[in-house]
Amino acid sequence: MTTTNRGRFGQLCLSTFLAVLIAASTLHAQVVTVTIQGRVDDTTGAAISQASISATNTGTGFSRSATASATGEYQIAGLPVGDYTVTAERAGFQKQAKKVHLDIGASGNVDFNLAVGQVSQEVNVQDVGEVAEPTRTMVSSVIDEQKIENLPVNGRQFIDFALLAPGVKIGDTTSGSTDVIIEPVTKLSFAGQNIHYNFIAVDGADNISTASGTQKYTPSQEGVREFRVINSSYSTEFGRAVGGIVNIITKSGSNDFHGSAYEYFRNDKLDAGSILASSDPSTCATPGVLSSGGCKQLNKLRQNQYGFTLGGPIVKNKTFFFGNYEGQRRRESPYYNSIILNNIDAIQSFESGIGVPVDRLNVTRNTDYDNVLARVDHTINEKNNLFVRYFFNSGNLKNYSPLNDGFDLPSGFKNNNDKDHSIVGNLTTTFTPTLVNELRLQYAHRNYDFATASSIPHMEIANQFTIGVNRGNPDFYREGRFELVDNLTKNVGKHTFSFGGDYNWVRTTESFPLFYPFEAVFLCVAPDPNNPLCGISNLMEHDPVLIEFERFQAPLFNEPTFDPAVFQGHGYPSSIRNAAQGTLDHTYSGLFVQDNWRATSHLTVNLGVRTDWETWPSGVLNTQRAVDPRLGIAYSLGTKRNIVIRAGLGLFHGIVPAPLLACQKPSCGGQAKFRPQEDDLNSVTQLYGFVSSQRPGGLLQAAFNNLLNGSYPDNPANFVPGFQAPFTVVRFTKNHRQPYGIQNSLSLEFEPAKDVALNISYLRTHGVHLGSFFNINQPAPSGNVLVHDSKGDAGLKNTFWVPGTGNTIPGAANPNFFNFFEADSRWYSEFDGLLVNLNKRVTHHVGFGLSYTWSKSLDNGPNPSFVLIPQDSGNFGEEKALSADHAAHRFVGNATFESPTHMNAVVNNWQLSTIVSLESPHYFTKFTGFDANGDGFPLNDRVGIEPRDTFKGDSFQSVDLRVSRTFKLTERFSLQGLAESFNTMNTVNIRFFNTVYGAPDFIPRGTSGTFREGSPNPNYGTTRAIFNPRQIQLALRLTW
Repeated sequence: MTTTNRGRFGQLCLSTFLAVLIAASTLHAQVVTVTIQGRVDDTTGAAISQASISATNTGTGFSRSATASATGEYQIAGLPVGDYTVTAERAGFQKQAKKVHLDIGASGNVDFNLAVGQVSQEVNVQDVGEVAEPTRTMVSSVIDEQKIENLPVNGRQFIDFALLAPGVKIGDTTSGSTDVIIEPVTKLSFAGQNIHYNFIAVDGADNISTASGTQKYTPSQEGVREFRVINSSYSTEFGRAVGGIVNIITKSGSNDFHGSAYEYFRNDKLDAGSILASSDPSTCATPGVLSSGGCKQLNKLRQNQYGFTLGGPIVKNKTFFFGNYEGQRRRESPYYNSIILNNIDAIQSFESGIGVPVDRLNVTRNTDYDNVLARVDHTINEKNNLFVRYFFNSGNLKNYSPLNDGFDLPSGFKNNNDKDHSIVGNLTTTFTPTLVNELRLQYAHRNYDFATASSIPHMEIANQFTIGVNRGNPDFYREGRFELVDNLTKNVGKHTFSFGGDYNWVRTTESFPLFYPFEAVFLCVAPDPNNPLCGISNLMEHDPVLIEFERFQAPLFNEPTFDPAVFQGHGYPSSIRNAAQGTLDHTYSGLFVQDNWRATSHLTVNLGVRTDWETWPSGVLNTQRAVDPRLGIAYSLGTKRNIVIRAGLGLFHGIVPAPLLACQKPSCGGQAKFRPQEDDLNSVTQLYGFVSSQRPGGLLQAAFNNLLNGSYPDNPANFVPGFQAPFTVVRFTKNHRQPYGIQNSLSLEFEPAKDVALNISYLRTHGVHLGSFFNINQPAPSGNVLVHDSKGDAGLKNTFWVPGTGNTIPGAANPNFFNFFEADSRWYSEFDGLLVNLNKRVTHHVGFGLSYTWSKSLDNGPNPSFVLIPQDSGNFGEEKALSADHAAHRFVGNATFESPTHMNAVVNNWQLSTIVSLESPHYFTKFTGFDANGDGFPLNDRVGIEPRDTFKGDSFQSVDLRVSRTFKLTERFSLQGLAESFNTMNTVNIRFFNTVYGAPDFIPRGTSGTFREGSPNPNYGTTRAIFNPRQIQLALRLTW
């Protein structure tokens, strides 16, 4: 699309946006609003028909009314989240009022018992607080404003509060490798599912980047009012989530002016040091020589987070505003894999020997951002209400690791400069008390520049660490989105019918110079006395086992040379970035119908169906269509404990994994199909793979040295018995299916004590048609070998080819291709879990929450990563194992304790809060570190017949604390001072391990007393990455 056309499209979107805002009449989007319902009876239990019920927001004066039916039942839909006074009155009866808090997405129950008598002018308002939800069928948890404001969360990214809910954890989907695109946000795994299968909404608007598959930046903690974490929703208005949903609403203004100004401060002088800190070479016994000892560790951390909020009325009871600015300036030392730390001298010697810039570990990582949130709420008239919200984030990250921490050196770091803009408009019209329509529009644009910090070739010691640029990330992407949502709700007696749909248009432009300048993979060979690092001897001899490179001059892609001066640069030249660029347009849409039927005063049935479909340009993918029936049931026993039994069953479709598809056009897709059913999306560049014998002194030694001099290895005859051919990283089948989850749940909720709610749920999720890729050009097995698992059990394992003569692969499905990875939807996952959630709102100076998950998660490897593809693409059955996102037990407790406010100057206005997190070990794959099965690809080979994910990792234990005190400066202004500690006990929590075993089979136990499980690799089981040591944060907050 030309600049002119892009401008016209932007003008069209803006014009449409404004026209709809002016012409439409609607209230808040149903997914970001609440509903209250209930019965009005007299003191004998008889229904009072025609009673008038009104709900008035205590902060804004916003009010809605309804009239009770002949059976005394009423419902008021489309209410903004907040505190309300709900009143019921009828001639001949005394008026009654209750003060309640309505959470996001709630369907709260407020019943009235009116006594006979005259309506009183003075009405006693009963403070009910949180309301019961006997008709809610979803399995979910609300993270309210009190928790967001009072609990200590490291980094103050509010999305981390989702980890307080059961069934949610930090995702390790691509542990041991890299995501296609790394976003500097918390990746969440719901019910053991892939991190790319969630749906994150802000004010009801889609906040997922289709290019990365994870959420974009979100408003700061200060700008968020509350959010609901949905493990399983049987409402059909929610779509595109195989895993879970996080539904977020931002703050809005009220009739009173309120605001805050704050500063959060960190300094490493207050912190504990990391066991993976690098050293300052200038402080060593022999300056500049790390191996001389005595060096000072680099644990730098300087951080300032600061900002302000302001909200209030523009016109009282009618128009309100809220704004928030937050900035961060952070400087810190990166941490490194223990292998890198112990062998940095050898690594630097290698780099110096091949004439590329030498890695220095004493770099500083910058993490800066500025974001702005502005929101206006406006009551147009008694039937119509509107809000418009704008969000902007500018991020500037320097020396950021694109790999999972601990896998790369500074030459592989990236510099991230990004800009996020989004504007959302939401209107709702209450045509009648029983008919509500909701309309929402979003326009969003992202510019995500992820430039490499160097242009040193990617050189990897298989599965251990990398030198140079990372192959797995684009150099930049741009994404534009237009979203339209409309829902209509009609209440007819005991039925509440909902109809609606949504439409999303997304354009992604991506630059992905995948194998530029080239990539070389070296073996992990057994150590010798002179070269104790597994693989260093192979590296020092310039003798890789696999080389991959990229050419840009279409259509022949036969340029013989490139300028080796590129190795000295600090990023790719613009000519390369532009040459490896492609654009894809993409739409996804959905329609739903639903009936929420209150069959009896105790039983609610939620029945509906949703259909979703995706469209891509002609020849890319076939149009994807899905139909999702869903059924949810809630049965209230009607006791004073508010006992509710819930059950549900449904299908939940996601979207095709666009992160893989987005790279196909720039570089990943190759120039030809392998099979007719594959798509027609050729890439604009051409990749090549070159493989040879794994014996030292192999043929790739000459090819590697030629590449260092800027010459492509063009004549395979000179490298016999090597093999070189086009390499296709990923090409989709046209009939790639949409992923979906089959979810069912059964839960019990009740109130064991006043202000306390306990929910116990069983949740099962079965993921179907999950996407990844495999080598469709894998040769037929040439034989098999007898090997073992770590328990000593024996079995046969397929072996493949040894490089032959000339430019063909003997026995390959197509000898004109090297590895050809085809993206398909044949993967699956299984999750079974017990979810327990106990919450007490803050009353009588105490509030707490406890969540516990006991679960098991299995899959067959639906992870879009080189390292995680099947080791034998002809035998998917051996891939079933524990999921990378499996954690058998997870417990999170939080509590807030408040001192009195009017006792004396010493004890007044103190607050103590804590989060305690405990999680059982994750599991990782035991790699050989070389091409043990001889299929020409050395990064995915496992030891013996060992399944995936059998290396037991470390448990996680952390205690976070906050102590604060508030000082009253004037009647209006207060100053709060606080101190927070994260990982207070300074527990060493290992996140990732080095799991390269270094042999094709398990050595019998007892042959070595030195290495774990008899591994010949001294680095096996050592630490690759850890979570943060103890860190302290201090802050001041001025509020009014």
